[in-house]
Amino acid sequence: MSTELSLTRQVVLRVSALLAGVVLAGCGPLYAQPGAGTDSGATLAITEPGDNASVTQPFTLKVESSEELGPPESGRHHVHLSFDGNADDYTVEPDGEMIIDQLAPGRHTIKVTLQHADHSSAGAEDEITVTVTDGAAPPTEQDQGSDGYGY
Repeated sequence: MSTELSLTRQVVLRVSALLAGVVLAGCGPLYAQPGAGTDSGATLAITEPGDNASVTQPFTLKVESSEELGPPESGRHHVHLSFDGNADDYTVEPDGEMIIDQLAPGRHTIKVTLQHADHSSAGAEDEITVTVTDGAAPPTEQDQGSDGYGY
């Protein structure tokens, strides 16, 4: 009978160890692949222009990141820049300053996302809204006259 208990105990211990391994494996990957997933501490912020700014083109968009930026082939992080919710239509920006000159006059959303060199997400992003003007000041009431048509 003690042999049966000993055998049962060994089976229970082995099954317990196996179940513990399965549970731990379910908590996350056993190893992290470079560039996979997100960097929990990575930050990215648009510093210029400010949110809801009026701009004329060309204008400079500036970003700051907690990660060193560079071209993807350098192995460094870079920025994906997109407009008006078109995340699949982005440009790759290797540094913190971008010249914007392709937007039509009107209101636009500008989004930046931080990416690993392999273009996978590093988890940080920022977004602002700007109004692009054609450079001419809007007419004042004095310019328009009392009837609003300049007469």
